[in-house]
This record gives sequence, structure tokens and C-alpha cells, in this order.
Amino acid sequence: MTRMSKQGERRAISPRRPSPPSLKTGAKKDNLKQGYKPHDNAAPSDAVAGRFIPKVRSV
Repeated sequence: MTRMSKQGERRAISPRRPSPPSLKTGAKKDNLKQGYKPHDNAAPSDAVAGRFIPKVRSV
């Protein structure tokens, strides 16, 4: 049996070999008191019946 070169070893490894799952990354869930972010332009809850209020981004 002959020795395999380092480059040959690297080439023999499949590039799509499955790896163990990593830790979750990305944004963390917000800890909101009301369960949602209240909007400044929102109408009071009693007047919301059939009204559409577009989202306004604050800069």
C-alpha cells in the first residue's frame, strides 16, 4: 500500500459531505411585552373594525 499525498487526500474527500448540524445563527426573537411591536400610526383598538393602516418605517 502506498502513501497518499495530502493533495490527493483533499481531492478524494467529497465537497458535499454532510457535516454535523451547527448552532443556530441569525436574529434572536424579540422579547416583547405585548407580543408585537406597537406602531405610532396605529388607530385605537375600538376604531380598527375595517380599516387598513399601512406600515410606516421610522428612520
